[in-house]
Amino acid sequence: MKLFSAVLMGVGIGFAGAAWAAGGATDVPASVAEGAAKKEFACGAKGQKACPMQGWMKTVMQSATTSGDGAKIASALEYVAAKPPPGMPKWAAISKEGAEKAKKGDIDGAKASCKACHDLYKADYKANLRDAAF
Repeated sequence: MKLFSAVLMGVGIGFAGAAWAAGGATDVPASVAEGAAKKEFACGAKGQKACPMQGWMKTVMQSATTSGDGAKIASALEYVAAKPPPGMPKWAAISKEGAEKAKKGDIDGAKASCKACHDLYKADYKANLRDAAF
C-alpha cells in the first residue's frame, strides 16, 4: 500500500513500475498494475459534465466535510460504504471506519479515512469506473 500511495503522490513512479512488473506490489488494483488501456469518458474532464461519483463527492461529501458536522460526514461515509465497486475490497471497511470516527467527533480521523481510500483507489476508479452509476 505504501508503494501505491507513493505513486499517487507522484513519487518514485519509475521504481513503482518496476515493482509492479516484478510482482512486488500486492495491494494495487489489477487494472493499474497491468497498465490497462486508457478508457475515454464523456464526463469528468474539464469542460465536461461531472461523472456520477464526482458530482456526488463535490456536492454531498465536500459539503459535509467542510461543515465539520460529524453526523453529516458519518452519513455520507455510510452511503459510500454501501456502494463498494468491484475489485476494491477495502472500500467499505475504510468508509465504515471513517463513519465511526465522525460519529465520535473525530473529524480529522474521518477525513483521514477519505485520504486512505483515495490513496488506494482513486486512480483506478477514475481510469476505469468514473462513469459508473453512484
